[in-house]
Amino acid sequence: MGLLRVIFAISVVFAHSPWHDGVVLVGGQLAVQLFYVISGFLISHILTSSDRYKSRLKFYVSRWLRLYPLYYAVASLSLLADFVARRNFFSLYHSLPRSADILLVASNLLIFGQDWVMFLGISHGKLIPITRFAQSEFSLSSGLLVPQAWTLGVEMSFYAIAPFVLRSTKIIVSLLLLAILVRVFLLATGVGLQDPWTYRFFPAELLLFLLGALSQRYLLPCYRKHLSLGARARNLPAIAVAFLTLLSLIYFVIPVKPLVKCPIMLLAFVVLCPLTFIFQERFRWDRAFGQLSYPIYLGHMLTVWVAEYVLVRSHVTNTLVRSLINVILAIAFGWALNKLLGEPIERIRSKFKRSSGKQVAHLARTGTE
Repeated sequence: MGLLRVIFAISVVFAHSPWHDGVVLVGGQLAVQLFYVISGFLISHILTSSDRYKSRLKFYVSRWLRLYPLYYAVASLSLLADFVARRNFFSLYHSLPRSADILLVASNLLIFGQDWVMFLGISHGKLIPITRFAQSEFSLSSGLLVPQAWTLGVEMSFYAIAPFVLRSTKIIVSLLLLAILVRVFLLATGVGLQDPWTYRFFPAELLLFLLGALSQRYLLPCYRKHLSLGARARNLPAIAVAFLTLLSLIYFVIPVKPLVKCPIMLLAFVVLCPLTFIFQERFRWDRAFGQLSYPIYLGHMLTVWVAEYVLVRSHVTNTLVRSLINVILAIAFGWALNKLLGEPIERIRSKFKRSSGKQVAHLARTGTE
């Protein structure tokens, strides 16, 4: 699972790079949706496999430690880069109504709500809901310090309901059916075929989180039982990872329409996701790769912007070269970010996860360790 997560993160880096129109590996949209499946699987696992997160407060604080320190670091560096380049990030705010200013400031600080920004625009000086980006006089997403963090807003909506939902199969199935109905309605009306509704609308994307959760709940125990039956079966996790890795690498050159191959890829991943998780449990190097996926994803827009800023002024026009440089810098920055901040925070988070319920309440009251 760790190697695949890095491939998906690199797919998003390519999506914001010029080569092949940004559609490389699994592409940006499908990579994000595969991350939704992974989140549903992993969050279901940590909530149902032990009583470590019996306290909802403990779950939410753990998620905060995982997401926010790295986010604030990248947001601060993005603001510094903007200042050095004299782009004047805040100039956009001067031309927006007060309601849009408040929305952008709050979502930059909280992350929660950044996905909502995609469904709002400016028309005649007013903040209005939109069905497509062209309806807005300004791109509100340009007021986000970490533009790709809108996906974290979608994830956080799932985190908010996860402790109340994932312990009940009836609730999972009920919400799954509702999410299917929402997606069918959006597709039937034609709205679901255009951005931002294709993969940014949480009620529809909830389907993918819940499929990941059901994969963990039902398929993971089945695979574990099967793997214990004989030596030959022990190779299944490695075969699944190899198959999905190869499929991810060649996906963008498979001569099949996206409307056909995208659902097939999603279905294959839902079915095989438990095996990739077992593979990650067995091999430390795969877990280490997995720790890089979030820093790479979170920091890549900053490195892409810096790289493109330098390369364009250096008259580097080869799109493949520019895209490969973007990927290399994103991986290097992600590694440094994880080493300098991610790993220390993860040690704090691990200690926090082992703390007792009383300690959690004390931490919440005093803000100290």
